[in-house]
Amino acid sequence: MLGVIEAEMRAAGVFTEDEIADDIVMATAIPGPIATNLSFLAGKRIRGNMGALVAVLGTATAPFLSILLLSGILLSYMGTPLLTAFFLGAGAGVVVVVGQSLFKMVKASVMTGWREAAAFIVTASLIIFGVHPFIGLCAGAFLSIGLRKLKSWS
Repeated sequence: MLGVIEAEMRAAGVFTEDEIADDIVMATAIPGPIATNLSFLAGKRIRGNMGALVAVLGTATAPFLSILLLSGILLSYMGTPLLTAFFLGAGAGVVVVVGQSLFKMVKASVMTGWREAAAFIVTASLIIFGVHPFIGLCAGAFLSIGLRKLKSWS
């Protein structure tokens, strides 16, 4: 759903690329489902509290009703080769959509300047080499803030 919401945010023409990237980062940092968090942030930005409420209801209602209506059918066919193949294909599709969103976010943040690229490289390197993701994100954030401060002093 993240890719769909991101595409809708772009299509609305209300958000800049930076706002979309910031909202996606914020949605992943807030506890809870990312799609619901992102819908909340987008709805609140467009129409305030009522927009946030409607966006969250719109995001959560369709999957809830789908699961409620299809759960009996899915449970009776679970483990069959056809359903197993379907879920493997759907999983591959999810990887592509999330990868595309990740690529756009990385491109938007890294291509803005060398300071942002340095912060991204430090964060990614720390996480790849086994440092806890929270610590890696904090290190990248502090580096980015520090580099911006250096820029403003010079």
